[in-house]
Amino acid sequence: MQEKKKKFLRKGEFSPWTVIASNSKAVEDGKMGASYSQIDLVKCWNSNLRLTFNSLYPLERQFVLGMDPKITEDKWYHFLARIILGKSGLRRDLLQSAYMRIPDKLVDYFQSSDYDYWQSLNREKDFVWLDSGKRIAKNEIHVSSAKLGDKKAAEKRAKEDPKSYIAENACYRIPKDRQELEQSLSNDQEITMVITIEGAHALGTDRVKSVQDISDRVQYIKNMWEFPVFFLTFAHHFDNHLCGHAHSIPGMGKVLMKQRPHMNEGFRRNGHRIIREILGLNSKGDRDESLGYRILIDVKHMAARSRKEYYELVKSCLTKGDRIPVIGSHCGYSGIKSLQDHIDLEKLEKDDYTDPSGKFNAWNINLCDEDVELIIKTRGLIGLSFDQRILGITSTDIKEDKTRQNKRNSIQLIWENIEGFVKSAYQNSNLTESEKSNIWKCLTIGTDFEGLIDPVNPYPTALSFEFMANDLVEVIDLARKESTAHHLHHFKNQDEVSAWVDDFCYYNAESFLKENYPG
Repeated sequence: MQEKKKKFLRKGEFSPWTVIASNSKAVEDGKMGASYSQIDLVKCWNSNLRLTFNSLYPLERQFVLGMDPKITEDKWYHFLARIILGKSGLRRDLLQSAYMRIPDKLVDYFQSSDYDYWQSLNREKDFVWLDSGKRIAKNEIHVSSAKLGDKKAAEKRAKEDPKSYIAENACYRIPKDRQELEQSLSNDQEITMVITIEGAHALGTDRVKSVQDISDRVQYIKNMWEFPVFFLTFAHHFDNHLCGHAHSIPGMGKVLMKQRPHMNEGFRRNGHRIIREILGLNSKGDRDESLGYRILIDVKHMAARSRKEYYELVKSCLTKGDRIPVIGSHCGYSGIKSLQDHIDLEKLEKDDYTDPSGKFNAWNINLCDEDVELIIKTRGLIGLSFDQRILGITSTDIKEDKTRQNKRNSIQLIWENIEGFVKSAYQNSNLTESEKSNIWKCLTIGTDFEGLIDPVNPYPTALSFEFMANDLVEVIDLARKESTAHHLHHFKNQDEVSAWVDDFCYYNAESFLKENYPG
């Protein structure tokens, strides 16, 4: 809608409630979510989802700028890309448009000098604020193609699958303060939408003249936006000129996109200042009310080296009595012990690289035991990603799932990662017994839906959440009966398991919000 606002306004479709007609076959095939909608507001409403963390994200231009000629591993990908791309910018655009599922005209816009992260962020903010607190009678459905056949096909799909296309008498609200948050959470007739930002690049760190400009933009968000930002995912896929980002792009993507600059590195000189000011801390690391409310930091995508540096700040504040909850918003468990281990092993991060158990994706984009320990000690939050690769699915799993009865790309994958986090806590000698059990309060859903992900096959959209919850109750109830499952023996029956799954699906996130929301 960014580049066609007038057209959408003319049709009465310029609204966060508008559904873009989806590629339904991609849903059925469990394909990458960019080709269909996974968690739009209509699906949220019809799945009884009443609390969302909505990430504002200006697309990083490196996604559409062309291949990285320095990539030497995975020579087959590199050879193939060179043949397909050649020297033609047009062919490069077409391939990346296909990879990203972005129309070619939009690719041109993202490549142009007109595209500015900071302006885009504020446009996104204005867009989500449009209908906050308003109750709609019924949403609109937009068909991107003008062909009559496409419109009829979309109308047919809407009749066949109304939960994916039609919401009636629906409402969402972005809370302006803690009081409004409490009121919204208690109202089952509206979705509570909490706003976050994905990547500090959104502050326009690539174009500013000085660090003061970034600082001023942080203050602009805190003082001029109509609602608070709850947390900011400090790093993302590419260099934000503030801190190192973790290796995140597999396969052909790493050839098509230049992710290497400052990948897996530590903080830049200005990064320490900006992250402190986002948290409301002065140069000494003390709370400073003049810096405004605290925006929490999400460490997802932050390189292991940068996380080590950030945690020194968190620990220093903790000794002063200032608790900064650590958030990993859409993560899997890495199966690795420490951040230093991640640093030492980072050169092994090829596709399908796992921990020694073979279960977990061991890239440093995921959380290790050291991350889990500090999240527990700061009463933070882990959002479990629904991306099958992040959770540990390999090419071998994909092949074997075609023949085996109990497929791993299922609730098993989600449970393995939840149990990985739980065992990490219970086996950590640095945690007290009460701290170990607190891991159950730190886990919630963090799908990364609408990101460039392949979701766990049975749960491709928000409409699958109820099935996921029921499946999770069954798998935990079965696991707790194993004599060696000491970490599950506090569950005495299925009702207690079901109560915790409710915590995972909702109440843990709600409690965390009530404790930490600004205002």
